[in-house]
Amino acid sequence: MKYLVLLLIVLAGIWWIRQQRKPDQPSSQKSGPQVMVPCAHCGTHVPEDDAIRGSRGLYCSAAHRDSHEG
Repeated sequence: MKYLVLLLIVLAGIWWIRQQRKPDQPSSQKSGPQVMVPCAHCGTHVPEDDAIRGSRGLYCSAAHRDSHEG
């Protein structure tokens, strides 16, 4: 019985140490699936957070935005 209690204490200590060592993720970084949007110029799908916004839609790059919007 005392070995079981000792084992539980050791496991709890290991769990606590691992929780303290986890790197904090920035709030801007999302885990899981991201929304993909098509470029208004070429149709390539890019993550919504990385898309370049223009007056006529979302683009995969500034060059495509400038080319499509004139």
